[in-house]
Amino acid sequence: MTTTESQWSVSGLCIIARPGELASVEEMLNARQGLEVHARDPESSKLIAVQECATIEDHQNRLREVQALPGVMTADLVLHYADPDAGFDSTPPGGEE
Repeated sequence: MTTTESQWSVSGLCIIARPGELASVEEMLNARQGLEVHARDPESSKLIAVQECATIEDHQNRLREVQALPGVMTADLVLHYADPDAGFDSTPPGGEE
């Protein structure tokens, strides 16, 4: 399988917002298709998000887009999982059919 073939793929991101911009960064992230914030720590301005993409290149491009958002100090990939046996349109493992 090449990196451009579709597969079910998720990545975990750790995002640190600039001081005072946590809420606006969280709002921008949640507005992005396929990306959802799952945890926030106002004290450290950290957000944990999960994104789903079809290819590794999509993950890389979308991470760069998140890094360039206004108010984002840093965004890093902390986990990536791809299921080569499930197409992108397939039900995620453990999901309902």
